[in-house]
Amino acid sequence: MRDIQLEITQKFITAIEAGISSTGSWVRPWQRLATEGAAVNAKTGKEYRGMNALILSLSGCQHWAGYGQWSEKGCQVRKGEKGTPILAPLLKKDNKTGENVLFGFRGVSVFSSEQVDGWVEPVAPTARTIAPVAAAVALIDKSGASIQHGGDSAHYVPSMDYIQLPHMTAFSTPEGYYGTALHELTHWTGHKSRLDRELNTSRFGDEAYAFEELVAELSSAFLCATTGVHMGYMENHARYLASWLRVLKNDSKALMTAAAQAQKAHDYLVEKEKAAVQKVA
Repeated sequence: MRDIQLEITQKFITAIEAGISSTGSWVRPWQRLATEGAAVNAKTGKEYRGMNALILSLSGCQHWAGYGQWSEKGCQVRKGEKGTPILAPLLKKDNKTGENVLFGFRGVSVFSSEQVDGWVEPVAPTARTIAPVAAAVALIDKSGASIQHGGDSAHYVPSMDYIQLPHMTAFSTPEGYYGTALHELTHWTGHKSRLDRELNTSRFGDEAYAFEELVAELSSAFLCATTGVHMGYMENHARYLASWLRVLKNDSKALMTAAAQAQKAHDYLVEKEKAAVQKVA
Protein backbone atom coordinates (compact mmCIF):
# COMPACT_ATOMS: atom_id res chain seq x y z
CA MET A 1 0.00 0.00 0.00
CA ARG A 2 1.28 3.46 -0.88
CA ASP A 3 2.53 5.39 2.17
CA ILE A 4 1.91 9.08 1.38
CA GLN A 5 3.35 10.29 4.68
CA LEU A 6 6.57 8.42 3.99
CA GLU A 7 6.77 9.84 0.45
CA ILE A 8 6.29 13.39 1.70
CA THR A 9 8.80 12.90 4.51
CA GLN A 10 11.42 11.52 2.11
CA LYS A 11 10.89 14.47 -0.20
CA PHE A 12 11.36 16.85 2.71
CA ILE A 13 14.50 15.04 3.87
CA THR A 14 15.91 15.36 0.35
CA ALA A 15 15.16 19.10 0.41
CA ILE A 16 16.92 19.52 3.76
CA GLU A 17 20.00 17.66 2.52
CA ALA A 18 19.98 19.51 -0.80
CA GLY A 19 20.17 22.83 1.05
CA ILE A 20 23.64 22.02 2.38
CA SER A 21 26.32 23.64 0.20
CA SER A 22 29.87 22.44 -0.40
CA THR A 23 31.09 25.19 1.97
CA GLY A 24 28.89 23.90 4.78
CA SER A 25 26.34 26.71 4.69
CA TRP A 26 22.67 25.78 4.63
CA VAL A 27 19.52 27.20 3.10
CA ARG A 28 16.31 26.33 4.93
CA PRO A 29 13.90 24.46 2.63
CA TRP A 30 11.05 26.40 4.29
CA GLN A 31 12.70 29.76 3.56
CA ARG A 32 10.40 30.37 0.56
CA LEU A 33 7.35 29.68 2.71
CA ALA A 34 8.55 32.21 5.29
CA THR A 35 9.23 34.82 2.60
CA GLU A 36 6.36 34.33 0.15
CA GLY A 37 3.67 32.80 2.35
CA ALA A 38 1.80 29.53 2.10
CA ALA A 39 0.58 28.15 -1.22
CA VAL A 40 -3.07 28.84 -2.03
CA ASN A 41 -5.76 26.54 -3.40
CA ALA A 42 -6.70 28.05 -6.76
CA LYS A 43 -10.34 26.96 -6.41
CA THR A 44 -11.13 27.89 -2.81
CA GLY A 45 -8.64 30.70 -2.27
CA LYS A 46 -7.64 29.18 1.06
CA GLU A 47 -4.05 28.73 2.13
CA TYR A 48 -2.68 25.23 2.55
CA ARG A 49 -1.67 24.52 6.12
CA GLY A 50 0.80 22.48 8.14
CA MET A 51 2.75 19.82 6.29
CA ASN A 52 0.92 20.53 3.02
CA ALA A 53 2.07 24.16 3.12
CA LEU A 54 5.64 23.01 3.70
CA ILE A 55 5.79 20.46 0.92
CA LEU A 56 4.11 22.69 -1.68
CA SER A 57 6.45 25.58 -0.87
CA LEU A 58 9.40 23.53 -2.12
CA SER A 59 8.33 24.02 -5.75
CA GLY A 60 8.12 27.81 -5.68
CA CYS A 61 4.60 27.85 -7.15
CA GLN A 62 1.87 29.62 -5.18
CA HIS A 63 -1.33 28.22 -6.75
CA TRP A 64 -2.40 24.57 -6.59
CA ALA A 65 -5.57 22.51 -6.93
CA GLY A 66 -6.82 19.00 -7.55
CA TYR A 67 -7.57 17.76 -11.08
CA GLY A 68 -11.31 18.26 -10.68
CA GLN A 69 -10.87 21.67 -9.08
CA TRP A 70 -8.82 22.86 -12.05
CA SER A 71 -11.57 21.63 -14.37
CA GLU A 72 -14.13 23.62 -12.39
CA LYS A 73 -11.95 26.69 -12.91
CA GLY A 74 -12.03 26.10 -16.66
CA CYS A 75 -8.42 24.89 -16.73
CA GLN A 76 -6.97 21.64 -18.01
CA VAL A 77 -4.10 19.72 -16.45
CA ARG A 78 -1.72 18.95 -19.30
CA LYS A 79 -1.36 15.34 -20.36
CA GLY A 80 1.52 13.56 -18.71
CA GLU A 81 1.81 15.97 -15.77
CA LYS A 82 2.48 14.27 -12.43
CA GLY A 83 0.59 15.38 -9.33
CA THR A 84 2.18 16.22 -6.00
CA PRO A 85 0.84 14.14 -3.10
CA ILE A 86 -0.54 15.93 -0.05
CA LEU A 87 -2.73 14.81 2.85
CA ALA A 88 -6.43 15.67 3.04
CA PRO A 89 -8.21 15.38 6.42
CA LEU A 90 -10.93 12.81 6.96
CA LEU A 91 -13.71 14.12 9.19
CA LYS A 92 -16.68 12.50 10.87
CA LYS A 93 -19.50 13.94 12.94
CA ASP A 94 -19.28 13.53 16.69
CA ASN A 95 -22.66 12.22 17.87
CA LYS A 96 -22.32 13.97 21.24
CA THR A 97 -21.18 17.43 20.15
CA GLY A 98 -22.47 17.47 16.57
CA GLU A 99 -19.09 18.81 15.44
CA ASN A 100 -16.87 17.34 12.76
CA VAL A 101 -13.77 15.71 14.23
CA LEU A 102 -10.61 14.50 12.56
CA PHE A 103 -10.11 10.74 12.44
CA GLY A 104 -7.45 10.33 9.78
CA PHE A 105 -5.99 11.45 6.48
CA ARG A 106 -6.06 10.33 2.88
CA GLY A 107 -3.58 11.02 0.16
CA VAL A 108 -4.64 13.25 -2.73
CA SER A 109 -2.73 14.70 -5.67
CA VAL A 110 -2.63 18.37 -6.55
CA PHE A 111 -1.20 20.17 -9.56
CA SER A 112 0.44 23.58 -9.73
CA SER A 113 -0.69 26.41 -11.99
CA GLU A 114 2.44 25.74 -14.06
CA GLN A 115 1.03 22.32 -14.99
CA VAL A 116 -2.28 23.51 -16.46
CA ASP A 117 -3.57 25.38 -19.49
CA GLY A 118 -6.12 28.17 -19.19
CA TRP A 119 -4.93 29.65 -15.92
CA VAL A 120 -4.48 33.38 -15.61
CA GLU A 121 -2.36 34.53 -12.71
CA PRO A 122 -4.37 36.80 -10.39
CA VAL A 123 -3.35 40.38 -9.81
CA ALA A 124 -0.56 40.52 -7.26
CA PRO A 125 -1.80 41.40 -3.78
CA THR A 126 -1.35 44.95 -2.59
CA ALA A 127 1.52 45.80 -0.28
CA ARG A 128 1.18 45.00 3.41
CA THR A 129 -0.77 47.61 5.35
CA ILE A 130 1.43 47.01 8.40
CA ALA A 131 5.23 47.03 8.19
CA PRO A 132 6.80 43.63 9.01
CA VAL A 133 8.57 44.80 12.16
CA ALA A 134 5.41 46.52 13.43
CA ALA A 135 3.42 43.34 12.78
CA ALA A 136 5.97 41.25 14.69
CA VAL A 137 6.02 43.74 17.58
CA ALA A 138 2.23 43.57 17.85
CA LEU A 139 2.20 39.76 17.79
CA ILE A 140 4.88 39.50 20.47
CA ASP A 141 3.41 42.21 22.71
CA LYS A 142 -0.10 40.80 22.58
CA SER A 143 1.15 37.31 23.46
CA GLY A 144 1.88 38.41 27.01
CA ALA A 145 5.17 36.51 27.04
CA SER A 146 7.81 37.62 29.53
CA ILE A 147 10.99 38.59 27.66
CA GLN A 148 14.33 39.41 29.29
CA HIS A 149 17.31 40.89 27.46
CA GLY A 150 21.00 40.30 27.92
CA GLY A 151 23.75 37.82 27.13
CA ASP A 152 24.64 36.46 23.71
CA SER A 153 22.16 33.60 23.25
CA ALA A 154 18.44 33.29 22.63
CA HIS A 155 16.46 30.65 24.49
CA TYR A 156 13.25 29.92 26.37
CA VAL A 157 13.34 28.83 30.02
CA PRO A 158 10.32 26.57 30.70
CA SER A 159 10.89 26.32 34.46
CA MET A 160 10.70 30.11 34.83
CA ASP A 161 8.45 30.67 31.82
CA TYR A 162 10.39 33.49 30.20
CA ILE A 163 12.25 34.15 26.95
CA GLN A 164 15.86 35.32 27.01
CA LEU A 165 17.06 37.37 24.05
CA PRO A 166 20.23 39.34 23.32
CA HIS A 167 19.69 43.07 22.99
CA MET A 168 18.54 44.17 19.55
CA THR A 169 21.94 45.80 18.93
CA ALA A 170 23.47 42.30 18.85
CA PHE A 171 21.60 41.57 15.61
CA SER A 172 22.58 42.87 12.18
CA THR A 173 19.01 44.05 11.49
CA PRO A 174 15.83 44.61 13.53
CA GLU A 175 14.19 41.86 11.47
CA GLY A 176 16.91 39.45 12.59
CA TYR A 177 15.96 40.18 16.19
CA TYR A 178 12.24 39.70 15.61
CA GLY A 179 12.74 36.58 13.50
CA THR A 180 14.66 35.04 16.39
CA ALA A 181 12.05 36.28 18.87
CA LEU A 182 9.28 34.51 16.93
CA HIS A 183 11.24 31.26 17.09
CA GLU A 184 11.56 31.52 20.86
CA LEU A 185 7.93 32.62 21.15
CA THR A 186 6.94 29.30 19.59
CA HIS A 187 8.82 27.49 22.38
CA TRP A 188 6.88 29.68 24.84
CA THR A 189 3.56 28.40 23.47
CA GLY A 190 4.57 24.87 24.46
CA HIS A 191 4.42 25.59 28.20
CA LYS A 192 2.10 23.28 30.16
CA SER A 193 -0.26 26.20 30.84
CA ARG A 194 -0.68 26.81 27.10
CA LEU A 195 -0.30 24.14 24.37
CA ASP A 196 1.49 21.70 26.67
CA ARG A 197 4.19 20.25 24.42
CA GLU A 198 7.08 18.18 25.72
CA LEU A 199 9.71 20.83 26.38
CA ASN A 200 12.80 18.76 27.03
CA THR A 201 15.43 21.46 26.64
CA SER A 202 18.06 20.00 28.93
CA ARG A 203 19.96 17.85 26.45
CA PHE A 204 20.96 19.09 23.03
CA GLY A 205 20.62 16.38 20.42
CA ASP A 206 18.11 14.02 22.02
CA GLU A 207 14.96 13.30 20.03
CA ALA A 208 12.58 15.32 22.21
CA TYR A 209 14.86 18.35 21.98
CA ALA A 210 15.30 17.92 18.21
CA PHE A 211 11.55 17.54 17.67
CA GLU A 212 10.71 20.68 19.67
CA GLU A 213 13.34 22.66 17.74
CA LEU A 214 11.81 21.46 14.48
CA VAL A 215 8.38 22.59 15.68
CA ALA A 216 9.80 26.01 16.57
CA GLU A 217 11.59 26.32 13.22
CA LEU A 218 8.50 25.45 11.21
CA SER A 219 6.19 27.63 13.29
CA SER A 220 8.54 30.59 13.03
CA ALA A 221 8.40 30.14 9.24
CA PHE A 222 4.59 30.36 9.42
CA LEU A 223 4.85 33.40 11.71
CA CYS A 224 7.40 35.11 9.47
CA ALA A 225 5.05 34.57 6.52
CA THR A 226 2.22 36.14 8.54
CA THR A 227 4.19 39.16 9.74
CA GLY A 228 6.59 39.59 6.83
CA VAL A 229 9.81 39.58 8.85
CA HIS A 230 12.80 37.48 7.84
CA MET A 231 13.72 34.33 9.72
CA GLY A 232 16.51 34.73 12.23
CA TYR A 233 19.99 33.35 11.67
CA MET A 234 20.40 29.78 12.91
CA GLU A 235 23.61 29.06 14.78
CA ASN A 236 25.05 25.52 14.85
CA HIS A 237 22.77 24.51 11.99
CA ALA A 238 24.90 21.44 11.20
CA ARG A 239 24.21 20.00 14.66
CA TYR A 240 20.49 20.70 14.36
CA LEU A 241 20.36 19.15 10.89
CA ALA A 242 21.87 15.90 12.09
CA SER A 243 19.31 15.54 14.89
CA TRP A 244 16.37 16.58 12.66
CA LEU A 245 17.33 14.11 9.96
CA ARG A 246 17.62 11.35 12.54
CA VAL A 247 14.12 12.08 13.87
CA LEU A 248 12.57 12.27 10.39
CA LYS A 249 14.27 9.13 9.14
CA ASN A 250 13.26 7.15 12.21
CA ASP A 251 9.58 8.09 12.09
CA SER A 252 7.63 8.85 8.91
CA LYS A 253 4.89 10.51 11.01
CA ALA A 254 7.25 12.93 12.75
CA LEU A 255 7.06 15.58 10.03
CA MET A 256 3.26 15.62 9.98
CA THR A 257 3.14 15.82 13.78
CA ALA A 258 5.76 18.59 13.94
CA ALA A 259 4.07 20.59 11.18
CA ALA A 260 0.67 20.21 12.86
CA GLN A 261 2.05 21.40 16.19
CA ALA A 262 3.85 24.26 14.44
CA GLN A 263 0.62 25.33 12.76
CA LYS A 264 -1.18 25.08 16.11
CA ALA A 265 1.43 27.32 17.76
CA HIS A 266 1.10 29.84 14.93
CA ASP A 267 -2.69 29.86 15.20
CA TYR A 268 -2.52 30.20 19.00
CA LEU A 269 -0.40 33.34 18.77
CA VAL A 270 -2.39 34.89 15.93
CA GLU A 271 -5.68 34.28 17.72
CA LYS A 272 -4.23 35.63 20.97
CA GLU A 273 -3.30 38.85 19.19
CA LYS A 274 -6.75 39.14 17.60
CA ALA A 275 -8.45 38.60 20.98
CA ALA A 276 -6.30 41.28 22.60
CA VAL A 277 -7.08 43.77 19.83
CA GLN A 278 -10.81 43.05 20.03
CA LYS A 279 -10.75 43.48 23.80
CA VAL A 280 -9.22 46.96 23.45
CA ALA A 281 -11.70 47.90 20.71
